Amino acid sequence: MSTITVSATSARNNFFELLNQVVLGTQVIIERDSKEVAILSSNKPKLDLMALRKATKETHGILKNYKFDPEDNPLRRKGAADFLGKWDKQSFPSLRKGKGIRFK
Repeated sequence: MSTITVSATSARNNFFELLNQVVLGTQVIIERDSKEVAILSSNKPKLDLMALRKATKETHGILKNYKFDPEDNPLRRKGAADFLGKWDKQSFPSLRKGKGIRFK
């Protein structure tokens, strides 16, 4: 990720150009009186395709010997329905009283 530093005045005058740079993965540091006051950066990190390709190759075949057993699922075990029923009643007491969910 590249970084550029601009003054607050320059950032104000070129805000949309700076946003375009941020979208492309650049981090923008804004300074006022030679002190850092803000950082503009993307809320989503730029996708590193090379790292993704490497991780995909490393995990290839990792589940080759995995045997899926539906009986091993905790929600399918005996008594799971009773537990979930109790959990629903504790978590949503208005449903237990028959009030239901009301939308405004």
